[in-house]
Amino acid sequence: MTRFARRLVIVLACLLAGPMLGMGTRARAQQVPTGIVVEPLATSLSAPTGFEFLPDGRLLFVEQFTGRVRLWSEDTGVQSNPVLSVTGVSAGGERGLLGIAVDPRYPSPPYLYLYYDVASPVSIRISRYTLSGNLGGSAGDLVASPTSRFDVVDGIPDNADNHNGGTIRFGRDGLLYASLGDDASSCSAQTPGFRGAILRLETRNLPAGAGRAFRAQVTPPDNPFASLPDSAARLVAAYGLRNPFRFQLDTGTGDLVIGDVGLSLREEVDILSPPGSSPAAGAPLGTDFGWPLREGTAAGPIAGCGGSPPAFVSPIWDYDRTAQADAAVISAGIYRSGSGQPRRLPDDHVGDLFANDYYSGVLYRLHRTAGVWAIAAPIAGQPNPAHWGEGFGQVSDWRVGPDGALWYCRQSANFVANTGSIGRVKSTSPLPVLPLTGEPRLALRVCVSPAFGTVPIAVSTPVEATLRIVDIAGRTVRRLPDATSRIGPSGERTLVWDGRDERGQAVGPGVYIASLAAGAHTLSERIVLIR
Repeated sequence: MTRFARRLVIVLACLLAGPMLGMGTRARAQQVPTGIVVEPLATSLSAPTGFEFLPDGRLLFVEQFTGRVRLWSEDTGVQSNPVLSVTGVSAGGERGLLGIAVDPRYPSPPYLYLYYDVASPVSIRISRYTLSGNLGGSAGDLVASPTSRFDVVDGIPDNADNHNGGTIRFGRDGLLYASLGDDASSCSAQTPGFRGAILRLETRNLPAGAGRAFRAQVTPPDNPFASLPDSAARLVAAYGLRNPFRFQLDTGTGDLVIGDVGLSLREEVDILSPPGSSPAAGAPLGTDFGWPLREGTAAGPIAGCGGSPPAFVSPIWDYDRTAQADAAVISAGIYRSGSGQPRRLPDDHVGDLFANDYYSGVLYRLHRTAGVWAIAAPIAGQPNPAHWGEGFGQVSDWRVGPDGALWYCRQSANFVANTGSIGRVKSTSPLPVLPLTGEPRLALRVCVSPAFGTVPIAVSTPVEATLRIVDIAGRTVRRLPDATSRIGPSGERTLVWDGRDERGQAVGPGVYIASLAAGAHTLSERIVLIR
């Protein structure tokens, strides 16, 4: 990103010294279209920066400056005790605890991955920790021991306190992707390595417990630069980026939607399509996105960085940032949601791309027509024809939640300390239900699809009912009355299918059906299971 963290540090100092006097532009109220609401869920947080869902619907988030990993549940709120307090984090400027990911096979293994700046030796590190305690959302605290740390990649340069990147996400291929800023060394982004790049890492074969990986252990053999002598270059999936602070996984295609923060002219969104993306909407592995020779669709600040001018790929969309003092694009990714999810956005939003500007607070919605991304046609109640939403300043991360809502992580309100929040943008439409004659209503929704290994399924069954997982031939794979479950405040029960059949054997990837039956009534939802 750019200057948000530095500004927040200044505000903290002002609060310690006395009342704050006119610092910055006052945060605007959030405005969204008719039929959409913004719902804060966890408030008064200390600079939350990124977050991730567990399969049971609970949410993990990281605090940039405290180095803490926290847990939130819709049932109980924020867990009093941190899940983990990471030691040795360098926090200041744009440094800190920046990214979080959960192993797609969770809870077996129960691995948590973190991206953070290290105080000594000064560097950036991606580490794995082992979670224990309340893994399934039943009772007690979820915790991770600092002594379980396994360093996946370390020694990433961190000479500047800005342009640190900071996202880690597991792709649909099961590999871990990470975004690195150019470390304020612009021309370095034009060489595949640890600056201005997206990394692609193989973590599935690493040993359990504490330790440190060799780079060869985490290098996928099909990475585009896997044959180069530089071990850092072998980990690179794409390069030529300035500060890709946030990217998101498109669960529908497997693409990565990258927000790359500009310098002074343009803010850009790029799409990277790893192998297996279908249909691929972006650039292939090995792509050079052009920085600093290009800034979005404009000529960049440096005409050349030595050698021949490269062939680079233009962004799928960019916008002018010259009319505002500060700008930083935050990718919210592609909106995907099953039809049975209760808080989904309108059906015509599925497949649209969302992005916000950290400073202006504008939330953009883009629609793709004939291969071209552009501002979507406005819907009723938008605050501006080009702005799907406004008032989303200091929002630093987004995810599509298991309930179909668009969830966000907001670091602060008007850069005031301890005003961060986690919330969601949702439709006011109710959960579609099937009426039962003379009986209460029956409801079913698959919370995550595609799903990696485990599948949370929410049911409302006030009458006796049976939930089965069947294959596409209609054969029963698993009955779920004995599955891990919890009751939410709405009366829904969340059952978790662990991806195994009645004999306890892991089933293969593919399409399955969750079938809920009560008497003569049946509801079905499709599951896409990925391994």
